[in-house]
Amino acid sequence: MDSFEVIIKEETYKIIRTTTDDYTFSVFNYATCHIIRKNDFGIWKEVEHRFGADSLPLEDIGDAIEKHYSQLQA
Repeated sequence: MDSFEVIIKEETYKIIRTTTDDYTFSVFNYATCHIIRKNDFGIWKEVEHRFGADSLPLEDIGDAIEKHYSQLQA
């Protein structure tokens, strides 16, 4: 599974693609784990909060995912 790390608001997150549909990702850091997905309208949503902090900079993480994968395709 493809993974990468990104720093957002002084927090490091590890992002792992969890399915082959390109839209579902696990997001980890030292204190939290969330599963996020981009819906058919292009909006990032939290699918599951597994543990840790309730809040997540969802749009910032979604932007980082899109930037990461657009660079790979270029």
